[in-house]
Amino acid sequence: MFMPRMNHGFLRSAPRTLGLAVVAIVLLAGCDASDREPPEEPPAPLPATIPPLSPTVVSLDDHHTVGTVHWPDGNTPDGGQGLPVDGLACVAVSPVDYHVHTHLSIFLNGEALAVPAMVGIVAESPTTECHYPLHTHDATGLLHAHATTQTFFTLGQFFGIWGQPLQRDNIAGLVGLPVAVYVTDGGVVRESTGDLAALQILSHREITIQVGTPVASIPQFTWTGE
Repeated sequence: MFMPRMNHGFLRSAPRTLGLAVVAIVLLAGCDASDREPPEEPPAPLPATIPPLSPTVVSLDDHHTVGTVHWPDGNTPDGGQGLPVDGLACVAVSPVDYHVHTHLSIFLNGEALAVPAMVGIVAESPTTECHYPLHTHDATGLLHAHATTQTFFTLGQFFGIWGQPLQRDNIAGLVGLPVAVYVTDGGVVRESTGDLAALQILSHREITIQVGTPVASIPQFTWTGE
């Protein structure tokens, strides 16, 4: 019987040729897939949002302490000791012609810290004292501004009298944490991104300084008078 002669060279080379073809197809498929589906970029961070105003409005007419006591009462040794500070003199009797209040809140990682009482009030003797135009009487956080005529005092002047730093990286000795500042006027909140020292002390203005983690809400206060 006649048997066809087998091409043994072809049989030996076929598996190798087939393997190379498969590898080529896989590589081409991989290139096509990478062209069609580029790697996803990480999502962009969400824009910062202003915390909501607290629905509860707290009256300060009972002069209660607002927040946890953190600083001692009065001025630090670097603050006003009776001599003029930032052009503001300490006088025996505060004028009452112009008398307005701004509320200051300072939060550290979500916890309210009490603004000290008697900032800007200096005992000259056991029976006499002098008052700077910017001062506190209690630990409510109310900053009193006194003058004979309308005067635009600033938060920087208050911190100067207090003797505490006021920078984006150092709020009264609170350092190493992010800082955000919110200003509430007439129930409308805005974030202040400029010079903190230039913020004005205005009637019924509320300034909230957030150090560290964000606050859940921005507090609202009310008081009798300007």
